[in-house]
Amino acid sequence: MPAKNSKHIAYTVAVSAPADEAGSVALQVYVAMAPDAPRALAAVRAVAAPDAAVELNGTLSDRLTARLKLRPGEVRPI
Repeated sequence: MPAKNSKHIAYTVAVSAPADEAGSVALQVYVAMAPDAPRALAAVRAVAAPDAAVELNGTLSDRLTARLKLRPGEVRPI
């Protein structure tokens, strides 16, 4: 369990999964509050479809994170 004062960052993660048999791909972007990028990717993989590909895109600013009221450990589609 992370320390109470550990810094969490809001990472944006793209998730792409096959949408249908015609070969189209569905793309969804998630934000994951985590202490580091590998934990953010793992958190998003836990909620994504098993055959989905995940890719780290970047981070949100502290200001935007506060406005969205994101909590440590939270994963949310945006």
